[in-house]
Amino acid sequence: METINYKDKNFLINHAIQLIEFYTNNVKDYEHGGFYCAYLDDGSVYDKDIKDLISLTRFIINFSIGVMLTNKKEYKDFARHGLEFLEVVHKDHVYDGYHQVASKSTPIIGNKMTYGQAFCLCAASYALRAGIKEAYLLVTRIYDFLEEKLWDKKFELYVDECSNDFKEVIPYRGQNSNMHMTEAMLVAYEATNEKKYLDKAYKLAYQIIMKLTEQSEGLLWEHYNQNWEIDWEYNKNDPKNLYKPYGFLPGHFTEWSKLLLILERYIKEDWLIKKAEFLFKKAVEIAWDELNGGFNYTFDKNYNILDNERYYWVLSETFAAAAVLALRTKNDYYWEIYNKCWDYSYKYFVDHKYGGWYRILSKNNQPLSDKKSPPGKTDYHIVGACYEVIRSLDYYK
Repeated sequence: METINYKDKNFLINHAIQLIEFYTNNVKDYEHGGFYCAYLDDGSVYDKDIKDLISLTRFIINFSIGVMLTNKKEYKDFARHGLEFLEVVHKDHVYDGYHQVASKSTPIIGNKMTYGQAFCLCAASYALRAGIKEAYLLVTRIYDFLEEKLWDKKFELYVDECSNDFKEVIPYRGQNSNMHMTEAMLVAYEATNEKKYLDKAYKLAYQIIMKLTEQSEGLLWEHYNQNWEIDWEYNKNDPKNLYKPYGFLPGHFTEWSKLLLILERYIKEDWLIKKAEFLFKKAVEIAWDELNGGFNYTFDKNYNILDNERYYWVLSETFAAAAVLALRTKNDYYWEIYNKCWDYSYKYFVDHKYGGWYRILSKNNQPLSDKKSPPGKTDYHIVGACYEVIRSLDYYK
């Protein structure tokens, strides 16, 4: 395999742009608006009807990052195109919030998912950072909606799911939606410099990483009841649930490591770096497969591996966290993990024929589907990871 300097900014920029470009030819739906969100390995669209909120907002994020990396006008136009569909089609003009799915240009009414609302704030914030000034009002409005409809003042966390009209709150609580709210608040703070977003990011991180993990020996469980007590049984019979799989997710350990270190740039408290290192090292210790390479996806409370398949987002979040930890701590251990993640990903996840990354591999490192990017993927995790490494290289000079 060719020798690549994965720390080289030009490599990272080029890789991020190649990922964005994989979608540009086929992404726009010129007839119904918005973006297509279901792609085969060669980049062709296999479902032209479904419009997914997660895909839409993640494409807006990707194109906004593309603007910040290249200042290319076309990317800014793509981001604006996505924001328009978000506000016209996905937005609930009766009860507020955003619908999770649409068919062509018709929203499908269902429960409101906090996970999706988090990405709406994140997308608007990235668009603002990319110079789309009209996104400022959108950032403010989404934040106000979240405060009114989804914030649980008692536990200082967001609820996970509500009925369409917000009259019924589903009992389930999850850390994943709150993790992405933390991400969104950090991006909103960086876009606006308004302290309320930073305060919210800190509050979320403290509640999840310092308080919730007291129930699980410092490790981060995914699922809780309405009193934020661990639910050890949730989705035990559905271990491959797309957004709520059963078990500990080492990928979320490393994703949180990255977020804690971004937060530490603005709030200097020792627990942020200590927890970032602890979670990262636990993820590598328990889940890295020394024989085959890559990360096993989930493990149980006895550290037994539950799901040994490899997911693209885990490797990308881990190399981002590894780079930031290496730069922050000056510990070469993290660069070793960074290079291991990239060596593995570049060999197995990157599609060197058509572009993009495969979504999921077997434990023997073979793609499990010809669907390169089903609804929800868009390679957002990788584009964002490359961008975070790029800006961290500048920040920690």
